[in-house]
Parts: sequence; structure tokens; C-alpha cells
Amino acid sequence: MLPSDAIFVPKCIPIPAWPERHQVAWQAAFNPGGLFSTPSKASGWRPASVNKTQKGYGLWLSHRKAKAGLSDKALGSSAPEDLVTKDAVLAYIEDMRAIGSSSMTVCNHIQELYDAIRILTPHLPNDHWDWLGNAYKNLRSDSHPSRNKIARLKHADQLEGLGLELMAKAEAAPNRDYRAKVGVTELQRAQMHRDGLICALLARRPFRLKNFYSLTIGTNFLIEGDRVNFAFSASEMKGKRTMEVPFPKNLLPHLTRYIEHYRPILLTTSGKAPNLPTQALWISRDGTDLTQGPLHVAVRKRTKAAFGKPIPPHWFRDSVTTSLIRDEPASARIIGTILGHTTPDIANKHYNQSLMVVTGRRNAALLEGLIDLALTELTPASSSALEGTL
Repeated sequence: MLPSDAIFVPKCIPIPAWPERHQVAWQAAFNPGGLFSTPSKASGWRPASVNKTQKGYGLWLSHRKAKAGLSDKALGSSAPEDLVTKDAVLAYIEDMRAIGSSSMTVCNHIQELYDAIRILTPHLPNDHWDWLGNAYKNLRSDSHPSRNKIARLKHADQLEGLGLELMAKAEAAPNRDYRAKVGVTELQRAQMHRDGLICALLARRPFRLKNFYSLTIGTNFLIEGDRVNFAFSASEMKGKRTMEVPFPKNLLPHLTRYIEHYRPILLTTSGKAPNLPTQALWISRDGTDLTQGPLHVAVRKRTKAAFGKPIPPHWFRDSVTTSLIRDEPASARIIGTILGHTTPDIANKHYNQSLMVVTGRRNAALLEGLIDLALTELTPASSSALEGTL
């Protein structure tokens, strides 16, 4: 047990290290049962939800183990409901805040605890954990992102323009001159073209990142002559609905160039390349499937070089929908289809966000106009002095 004033360092406890009764309850929560049995509460959860909730509960257990003062024997024999009390949750929240966790992070971890404890205690009444649900909802209403996203969002055309510019540079850049230390290698050229296509495509088709990096030729990325379509099954989509949309026509020549020329370079050029066949659309510099982490890093690197601040790939969804609503307000009704949402809540968020962007830029333009007007009414000497302070 840590002293009461000691700083709690979060560390997720994996399932095999959970108390036995917690492990048993967790496994039972995902058992679909037989044909005539009532499905368990979590039997239909997506893998991403399972993983997120599992890690959240493992973090909660590490807090209880560190702060509750329970012996290993007492902790090992505990039931899930024994550990989740109002006082314990308050201490958990206070300790997360003490180590600098953002309000969004605190909210997310309480939600994970709420989701976990409900499926771990199916024997308790449905309303037994309402107080914890209320805590999560109240934290959510008071939470806010730690980064100023509004100020960093770019118009969708700017993001697509960055992608087109990168692909153009990949084609035009001189070959590497190692003696003069100028130019690019064929591998660097292929990476630049790939990253440009990724940025341009995300600006046109802002899929969730998991769907985007897992694109597989012949499975959910279909190429049939001149026709190219994205075809996601219900199991791949968060809303559990199938989605089929065409590839943007203006990017088809760039896609052809990538698949026929640059993708083979990525597959074979690096000394680390395993030279194994793969149908993944996106290939890493080492000749393997490009996973979420490296794709995230690539997009942040390219956007930081272009705009001064990195833009994570999932922010492209905000940029695209906010731009669409700002340019054509009636399009708010189709945002759910574009992003794969099942409720209008997120569309409303983007609608409000677009108003904030427009208002901010309108106020900036008004301020600039007032400054110009003030300068025209000053004497030449005072005008010069004022300009030096702006």
C-alpha cells in the first residue's frame, strides 16, 4: 500500500494478474451462450471496445491495489463490486487530477470503469451503478480538450492541397546526390508520394483511422478496371452498418501511380523488407503493412512541416465536416453518413464548431479593418509609431 499522500503512478494490470473472481466475471461477460440462452451484456461488443474497457479496468485495479491498503489475499478474494465505492471513485479521480491528467482523460477512465463494472456484475439490479453513470456524465459535461483544436484546424482544401503538393514534389525532386547531400532517394520519394496520397485521400474520405490504415486490396478496397470503391462490412464499422463509397475521381491518377510504381518500391527497397506478399494498400518504408502508429506519425510530420503545428489524422474528420458545413450548411444532414455516425450528436458538434471557426475569422477580419481605419485617421508620424507597435 502507498502512503495516502503518495503520488499514484498509473499502470494497467493485465487480465492474468486480476483477482480470480474478476477474471471469471470478465470471461463470462463475453460468453455468447447457447442458442436458447440470454446473450451476455457484452457479447456483441467490438474488439476495440473490449480492449479499451479492459485497459481501463486494469488501471482501476492498479489504483485499488496501490491505495486501498488491502492485503494480497483480501484483494485476491474480492468481488468486483467490493472495490467500487463512491469514496474509492472520488479518490481515483483526485489522484488522476493530481498527476496532471486532463479532464477528458479522467472522464474516459471513469466511463471505462462504469462500462466494466456493469458487465462484471450482471447479478446486481440494472440501476445499481446509476450513481457511477451519473459521475461519468457529469465529468463529460465539464470536460474539454487540452489542446486548442479550433485554432489549428485547416480547411479541407488546404489538407488536400498539401497532399497534392507532396505527390508533385515526389515526382519532381532530384535524385539523391550523396556527395553534395542533396536530393532524395527512391525510398524517400516513395514515402513522400504515399504520405501525400494519404493526406489528400483523408481530406476527401475522412474514414476512422482504423478503417483507413487497414484498407486491403480485394477485400475492402476494390479495384475493378476504372472503378475503385471502398467497401466496408458491418463488422468493420463502428455503427455496425455496411458502407460502400467510390474513390475520389481526381485522385485516381495518383492512386494508379502509387500502386504501379511507388508501392513496389516500398515493398522491396529497404534492407529490412521481408519481401513477403501483402494486399495491404499502405506499405511502410520497411516493406510491411503500415500500421496505425507509423501512419499517425507520418501525417503529423507532414502537416507540421506545412502548417507549423502537427495535425493528427483523426482531426481530418473535423476539418472535412466543419469545412463542408461552413461552405454548405444544408450538408449537416449528411455528415452522419460521411463519418459513419448513428446519431446526430456529432453532426451538431461539427455544426457548432464551424460557427466558431467562422465567427473567429470574422472577428479577426473586423479587428484588422478597425486597425486600418484608425491608421488612416492618424498623422503620418503617429501612424508610423503605431504601426511599430502592432
